[in-house]
Amino acid sequence: MMGELGRSLAGALHLAFLDKTAAARFPADRAGALRSFWVMLILLPGLVALDTVDRWMGHPLVLVGEGPATAPVVPLAQAIPSLLLAYTIGTLAYFLMVERILHLQGNGALFPRLVAGFNWSGVVALIVVLPLAALAHTGWLSTPMALSIVWVSYFWNLFYEAYVARAILGTGWITATGFVFLDVVTTELASTLVRGPLMAAVG
Repeated sequence: MMGELGRSLAGALHLAFLDKTAAARFPADRAGALRSFWVMLILLPGLVALDTVDRWMGHPLVLVGEGPATAPVVPLAQAIPSLLLAYTIGTLAYFLMVERILHLQGNGALFPRLVAGFNWSGVVALIVVLPLAALAHTGWLSTPMALSIVWVSYFWNLFYEAYVARAILGTGWITATGFVFLDVVTTELASTLVRGPLMAAVG
């Protein structure tokens, strides 16, 4: 287990440096894909921290005059369950759609490795994005600089996810970008349909 953990995390790190061969470090069986969900123990606290930064420190985008300087304060006991529920539903819905798409393409055998790669690359993405988000929200930087950090980190995250999909599936950029777009849409829908009503109900 520890050996697989080390290989998978190393694979995610190498993919961040555009080493396509690192995709082979992820487990290729369903049991390995299921074990990769243990990474949620690392991801979920990071997601909560990132969400907390956005809600308690305010988002740089609002500094251009389109909204309040800080987000409405919602107790953690209410905000965290809604975040975790939306994330869980969005992730599972995305995986179900991806599994079906790969099956129709005749690439179903690659699904377990894609799941493992998606989960482990999320750790690397959080390691990069969370400190940058915190820095952009401190108020120490000018508005253009804060906005630049937010957008660069956001698009880097999308590029990284696309590169992971491309390396694991052996596809071109268009197909890999399509999987990323599907993830973004699914995440937004889960947030709107699940988290939005829960936050409104308790706000």
